[in-house]
Amino acid sequence: MKKIAYYITSVLCLCLYLGCSDFLEESSQDLMIPKTIKDYKEFLYGEGIDNNTVIHDYLDIMTDDTEEWMSRGFLANDWRLPVWGYYTWQEDPEIGINNEMTADNAWDTYYHRILVTNVILNDVENIEGDKNEKYDLMAECYFIRAYSYFMLANLYGKPYIDAESAAKDPCVPINNEVSISDKMFGRATVADVYKHIESDLTQAVRYFRESNLEKSIFRPNLPTAYLLLSRVSLFQKKYQETINYADSVMKTTRAVLCDLNTYTKSDYFFSSLNPELLYSYGWSSISAFQESASYLGVLIPSKELMALYSEDDLRLTYYYAGSKKTKPLKWDKYSNVYAHAFRISEVFLNRAEAYAELENVQSAISEINALREKRFSKENPIQAASKEEIIRKVREERRMELCFEGFRWFDLRRWDRPRIEHTYSSADDVNAYDIYVLEENSPSYTLPIPKKERDLNTVIERFERQKSITK
Repeated sequence: MKKIAYYITSVLCLCLYLGCSDFLEESSQDLMIPKTIKDYKEFLYGEGIDNNTVIHDYLDIMTDDTEEWMSRGFLANDWRLPVWGYYTWQEDPEIGINNEMTADNAWDTYYHRILVTNVILNDVENIEGDKNEKYDLMAECYFIRAYSYFMLANLYGKPYIDAESAAKDPCVPINNEVSISDKMFGRATVADVYKHIESDLTQAVRYFRESNLEKSIFRPNLPTAYLLLSRVSLFQKKYQETINYADSVMKTTRAVLCDLNTYTKSDYFFSSLNPELLYSYGWSSISAFQESASYLGVLIPSKELMALYSEDDLRLTYYYAGSKKTKPLKWDKYSNVYAHAFRISEVFLNRAEAYAELENVQSAISEINALREKRFSKENPIQAASKEEIIRKVREERRMELCFEGFRWFDLRRWDRPRIEHTYSSADDVNAYDIYVLEENSPSYTLPIPKKERDLNTVIERFERQKSITK
């Protein structure tokens, strides 16, 4: 934490002031203090959103949505190697199979963004500019800080099981610093972190409403804040709040579900043509997933996942590439939007799950069928006769719809943390392989804090991960 606090102050003093000529006095090379909304918005976009950063492509690789494919093709590339530690749930997944180190940068990235927002919110009274623009800046800061804590909590904190467990289970530190500090931070509880997230999102909603500005999909906005509140409520099993916030999304946006029956395949699913995108952000490499036939080893969507889709499901065409659908592909680096998105389909899925948990089976069915109407080439509605059956079908639909967008790992953590097996074959012998097992309810459903942070912070509680089992 000490290093991150120093880094953000350095960024404020150097990157912001020196990186843009607008921040330099015309008469000298002296540094000038940023004063305007424009200055701070540019800084927030560059350091707090930073869409060119790949943060955690390993998320889907740890799930049951992924398996290996050994094609032993004409190219020797083995795309499994860089993610071996995550694919096989190693005690320290940053260490590769050949003892090489691949740093997990998610901790630094999200705490960096938190510090950026802390600094801006601390300075907001001194910023010059239109009141509504200032409110919008504040709303964006609160949203980005809330989202950063949400991601940190679900990567490095204990899963949210219930309110009683959350009150005592350790999560991640809450850092309110705005300047260089030698303080080392311990973990807050899961409940405290979620309370902080909810408070920030409530403020984000307030200030987005106060500003009432038209926003592009490339900046956080009011419907996105409501959608994240719906997601956070769902993770805490606050089902009526989940529904209420999801309803608020629909009341504050003109976005609608994308109808794959009329969508143009000339562009990717994540595209400016897609009417359901609320907020487009972030970069992705998905480098471990390649066209399987050409390479020695790759990762592909699992047979278990692909078996959920029926032939008339248009998501097979729009969410996957290749004749055998062996590569997830909702987005491409040449697309005109970013790799991740908040989108309207999650509204229907969140409400469906909440209704199912509240035993309102028909409402849950209606939500899922409204989504499926836009995803199938012919009518293919679901039916369910019990709470157990509708919960299973809602979870399957969520898995198919949100595949390879980073949801599955978090969903597995908050549901039942099931047993998963991954096969890892030898690059030299077609008949040699190991089967790695993530046991049910394993402590390895929580990632270890990255090594460089463990080396700096000697007071933070460490979690013992289960040694990866092979058979």
